[in-house]
Amino acid sequence: MAINEFSASGTMNPETYVDNLDAAIELLWMRRDEHKGVLEQYFEKLSAKSLSFKMSSVSSVVGLPRESNDEDPLAYVQPAPGFDKTFNLITYRSGIRVTDTMVRADRQSKIVSMAAGLMKSAMRKEEYLRASIFNNAFTGTAGADSLPLVDDSHDHENPEAGTWDNEGTGALTFSNLQALHLLGRKMTNEKGHPDPVLARQLLVGEDLRQKAMELTGSVKNPENALNQEVKVIGGLDVVVSPFITSSTAYFLIGDRVGEDRGMYDIALLEPQMANNKPASADIVIDKRVKMIKVVGFSTSKNILGSVGT
Repeated sequence: MAINEFSASGTMNPETYVDNLDAAIELLWMRRDEHKGVLEQYFEKLSAKSLSFKMSSVSSVVGLPRESNDEDPLAYVQPAPGFDKTFNLITYRSGIRVTDTMVRADRQSKIVSMAAGLMKSAMRKEEYLRASIFNNAFTGTAGADSLPLVDDSHDHENPEAGTWDNEGTGALTFSNLQALHLLGRKMTNEKGHPDPVLARQLLVGEDLRQKAMELTGSVKNPENALNQEVKVIGGLDVVVSPFITSSTAYFLIGDRVGEDRGMYDIALLEPQMANNKPASADIVIDKRVKMIKVVGFSTSKNILGSVGT
């Protein structure tokens, strides 16, 4: 990257300095994956064709086969239709401008840093959007069942199966984490059959980093006075996100993949940098970053959480 192309302020080749800057900015943009956050892994990426995206969930669960001879009438079964959820995509934009005077009065590195900041701001905005799902996990009616992400009475797609629960209680302690873990293992599907969610990660904010490490890193129960009680929760990786605003909330992330996660990052346009075409001859570089997307969820058995109080 030609950041130190010029040895001193004001020393440059007028024929090439704009091209050098533009090439350096494009190289930065190609490296944007280095700035993505940790929460992206929990969302299924989907491509939209319009500003409105309708998600229709159809269950794959049907009734169990019945005892029936070949000459008996065949019992036909159908899956529950599930819930519909419409996601409305939003356009996000921002830009930078570099004037001819700015280039002549400054080193190239400062201008490239402006472009790097534009790129990072787009990546950071995406992480804020993802974090908002967790920061509002216990409130609102954003789910396909008109409930928040984490609740103790989600309706099954099949009303006859009653409700399912992905909400724990209490602070992050050994016993409360075990109870939340057990809640996932005892999950049922819309026919009432066992459908366990196996927890793989413990997601917390910065305030709970040490506690999460203690609970998952000890061979024994760290809260037992003599440290003699065997720890029964194993195989949990701790994920810490500075974008989680709660100092008490914690989440277990299950082993579901693809659309079974129930969490979506839907884009009509992923973050893209492009050149504008300003009318002024003194605007030598004009870049804008733009994305059209929405981050949301339908319902998710893959996330179990507790508000932590």
